[in-house]
Amino acid sequence: MARQTGILGIQGTVGGLVFNKNGNISQKPQSNKAAFASAPSRARTRENAAEFGLAAKYSKLLRDSLRVAIASASDSRLAARLTKVMREVIGLDDTNDRGQRVFDASNSAPLLGFDFNGASGIGQTMYFPYEVTGAGSEVTMSIPALNPASDIAAPQGATHFEVVFAASELDMETLTYTNAVVAAPLGILPINSAPLANQAMVATFPAAPAAASLVVGVVGINFYQQINGKFYALNNNSTNPLAIEYVA
Repeated sequence: MARQTGILGIQGTVGGLVFNKNGNISQKPQSNKAAFASAPSRARTRENAAEFGLAAKYSKLLRDSLRVAIASASDSRLAARLTKVMREVIGLDDTNDRGQRVFDASNSAPLLGFDFNGASGIGQTMYFPYEVTGAGSEVTMSIPALNPASDIAAPQGATHFEVVFAASELDMETLTYTNAVVAAPLGILPINSAPLANQAMVATFPAAPAAASLVVGVVGINFYQQINGKFYALNNNSTNPLAIEYVA
């Protein structure tokens, strides 16, 4: 918007003319939208833009499907970091032409190990062994042994912890998802509680996921402080890790 800077001075754009601070006047450049859409020299740019836009949609779909788990374990750059990984997966499509490549669940390996919270890696917080496997309509997290006192790096002020486990099925073509239901979570436990053995949490889908769908299982941990019998989540969720530990 143009503004008057003196008795006669104008700075900004008026009627297609650009009034510069140094007193020069030039014509407002025409939009290059048409050139972007058709110019041969912009072909690579158009291809990159198309695939980046698709990667952003895939990233949002995954974040939406796991919103409850991610709410307690994320950082300000999560969307950008996840979009970058989705772009890597798209780049593994060896069927479609550049600019038209799409997500193929068989190429989803780059997602494995992705940390939703860049400030707290799961490997620096959870030291107990676990395994995530899938069969039919179920995705299972198995924990052979867990001694909270030595196997969990709890932040200062935390009195309790909760192992987080969730799974979702994503249809990357229709951009829809289905969440699995974890029937028996471990719940909120004291950090100084007795060791656990042979624990399992099962996430169940309404039906076996379609072969073309992406199935994602995430594992993490939330920390709490107990005061007067109530559990309060630590305000700074930078201490809560969450990572993709299963893709299929």
